[in-house]
Amino acid sequence: MSEERKNWFKNMTTKEKVEYIWDYYKVYIIVSILVIYLLVSFTSSIINRKDYVLNIALIGKYMDFDRQSEFSKKVTKELIGDPSGKKQASIDFYRFVKGPNGNFTLDPASTQKLMARMGAQDIDVIVLDKNNFDILARQGAFLRLDKVKELNLSGLNVAKVEKPSGELKPGVYGIYVGWNNEYLKNLGYDYNDKIIAIMANGQRKDLAIKFVKWLLDVK
Repeated sequence: MSEERKNWFKNMTTKEKVEYIWDYYKVYIIVSILVIYLLVSFTSSIINRKDYVLNIALIGKYMDFDRQSEFSKKVTKELIGDPSGKKQASIDFYRFVKGPNGNFTLDPASTQKLMARMGAQDIDVIVLDKNNFDILARQGAFLRLDKVKELNLSGLNVAKVEKPSGELKPGVYGIYVGWNNEYLKNLGYDYNDKIIAIMANGQRKDLAIKFVKWLLDVK
């Protein structure tokens, strides 16, 4: 910048200097702000990102969503570790709606989301009604529980597949939750007629088994 230009700039008012800088450098300023914003956003997302190491799906007519986070933190604390850490348990609810014939079925959005997550092997444990249990069990969706050494089924009301179907063998593939489950009652979830099962394609079967034992108080 020449001496004359420097003096000219020096003699400007503050407002004129700001307007001058903005007119000549606004593209660089905008780009710099965007780059800084993207860097901050990216860094924040990395720092705050949760690693969901246990994914639980609940199917039903209702649940108290205000207690969903509290239940997730409790499961995390009991089975995974510090609830404020990155590794977390995830609780997702899939809603039943009453159809034209009076029967309850999954709403379309819940059906689409559930099928996508099951296909992606992103669900470890599921709690569901008998009708959907039977359909999915016949498709080989669930882990056979009477073959799990860590799970003592004596005294439990189990859900069985009685007839073989393709590669599916008869056996125990689910457990009825029962009528007095403290954890699900506090969650405000309609669990009374539900069955809990472990997904056969789940990625975290050890944690899934621990969750079933913890939820049902199996020693």
